[in-house]
This record gives sequence, structure tokens and C-alpha cells, in this order.
Amino acid sequence: MNERIISRSLFCAVLAVAGIAFAGSARAQEPVYYAAPGLLLLDIDEEAMLEARDIGFTFALGVDFDRRWSAELGFMNAEPAYAGDVVGADLDTWQVNLRYTLGQPRERLRPYIMGGVGNIDIDGENDTLLNYGAGLEFELRDQVILRGGMSRYNYLGRDGDIGFNAELVYYFSERNPPPPPPQPEPVAVAPPPDSDGDGVPDPDDDCPNTPSNYAVDENGCPILIEEIASFELQVNFDFDESVIRDEDVPEIEDLAEFLREFDGVMLQLEGHTDNVGAPLYNLDLSQRRADAVRDMLIEDFGISPGRITAQGFGEQLPVADNETEAGREANRRVVAVVSETLQRYQER
Repeated sequence: MNERIISRSLFCAVLAVAGIAFAGSARAQEPVYYAAPGLLLLDIDEEAMLEARDIGFTFALGVDFDRRWSAELGFMNAEPAYAGDVVGADLDTWQVNLRYTLGQPRERLRPYIMGGVGNIDIDGENDTLLNYGAGLEFELRDQVILRGGMSRYNYLGRDGDIGFNAELVYYFSERNPPPPPPQPEPVAVAPPPDSDGDGVPDPDDDCPNTPSNYAVDENGCPILIEEIASFELQVNFDFDESVIRDEDVPEIEDLAEFLREFDGVMLQLEGHTDNVGAPLYNLDLSQRRADAVRDMLIEDFGISPGRITAQGFGEQLPVADNETEAGREANRRVVAVVSETLQRYQER
């Protein structure tokens, strides 16, 4: 019972060491699997009551975690004769081994050390098997290695046997895959020219030579903005008068400035009166008021006569109640509303 517990403990310990070796190694490659048939010259301890030497056959399946650490499951079969008898014993072993290869990974001849735990069966009698050893491996080519070494086998309650082994190791994939081809150095590609500096390359610029202070769209063209400029004029008159009052002259001057700035604007002046007096009289009075403002724009402020028209509407269009003095005063007026749609380019 104790021997079984010891056997299981040692087996778990070897697996744990193998796992730690695999996890802690700085792998330069992915795991590579192999098979290793071979021969073993077994020098058997006298206490086993078997002939001192016998040839056995070995086979192992293993994995290289990297170019130093590997683990394998090995099997061995031999039929040594009992001492003084021609009858052969059936000797079988299996073991889990952990192997560490020394030297430089690229060297063809390298030493190794190994150790493991397993089981030995001699004609049905089982015992725990401990083995350790060292040897050399020689790389014939990338996927084929010749390996030879010496191992000592201890099984509990007995002295150890010595084994001299030779194995041919075949890897199922390349151990030294070719390095990836060198990546070409990135070539700096000069950005396409942008002659007018608007941020749109020349090949995509539908509007070359855009002034640098203009904002542009995705095609490199200036962004057009429409705005409306307007001016509202209202000049009021004293009762039954068509003379412009001094206080209203600045507003007429502002209108003249607007007309000079926007020289395409046409102006229509509208004259009005309150309802005091005869309608025909009031119609004539409203025309005289509109003409007075027109004359000032032309004679005093230099506006072209062809741009201004004047029309009187009499008392027809009141804007306030003619029943009050304030309402009648508001209706004695000349008004004009002018506007111009402006287009300009958006600036950066």
C-alpha cells in the first residue's frame, strides 16, 4: 500500500515539474512532437536473479516545449533469462521522463540530463521505477536526431540497474522553422501637392487657386453664404407740409449710404397723409412728400434718378387711428423698405 502511494506521488511530482518547465520556459517555438524507437543494453542488478546483461527494445513519445525542455512517455521491453536457466523473464517498463538539453540551441551536438518515474513489471510483479541519466544528442538533420546515453533504474527495495540506450528521434514537424521573411522598410510616401494650401490635394481640388482666407468644401471650392441686407425708412411730416424736417435728414443720409453700398438696389418711396382734408388734396400732398425725399437723395446725396421712384397714396393706407392726434401724426409719412441678397464666401 505504501509503495503505491509513493509511486503515485512521484508520478504526480514529475508531471508537476514538467508543467512548470513548460510554463516557465521562454519558448522560441511552438511545441514539437516526436517518436523515438531505440535499443537498450540493460546491466541488471544481481538481486533481481536475472542474467547480468540483456538487450531490450524501447519506444517513446515526447514533446519539445522549446529547444531545452521536453517531456516524454517511454516504454521498454526485454526478456532476460533467469540466472542459470534458459527461461526468459518478461520485463516491461513505462516511465514519464523530463529531459533538459544543455549547450546552445543551434549546436548539432548537445548533452542532456533526464529523470523520471514509472513502473516496472517482471513476470507480473510490479514495482515503482525511478530513473535518471545523461547523454548526448546529435542532430542528423532538422527532424532527425540520434540520441545515446546512460540511465540508472531504481525500483523500491532493490539496488539499481544500469542501461545504455541508443535512440533515433523523429520529429513530426520542423524544429527550426524558417524565420519569417524580413518586412520591407516602410517607404515614406510624399503627400499629394496642395498648391493653394486649402487642405484639399490638387487631384481632388475642383477650384484651384482658392484664396487662403476662404473656407472650402470637400471639393476645394469656396463655401458661398447668402445674407440679406435691408433698410427701412420712415420720415414723418408736419400737418399739411411736404418740407423735410431737420431731424429726419440723417436717416435719409443713411439710406443714401445704403444705396451707394449696394448699387444694384432699386428704391420706391411711398407717400401718405392722414384723413384731414379732401382725398384728392391729400393724394397730391402725399406725392409731394415722396418727391421731396426723392429730390434730397438725388440732389443732396448724389443717388442716380433712375434708381428711385416716388408714388403718393394719399390717405388710403393709414398705419394708425386717424381719430387721435398721435395716430394722425404717424400717418403723415414717407416710407421705403429696401433689401439686397448678398453672397459672400465664408472665411476660415
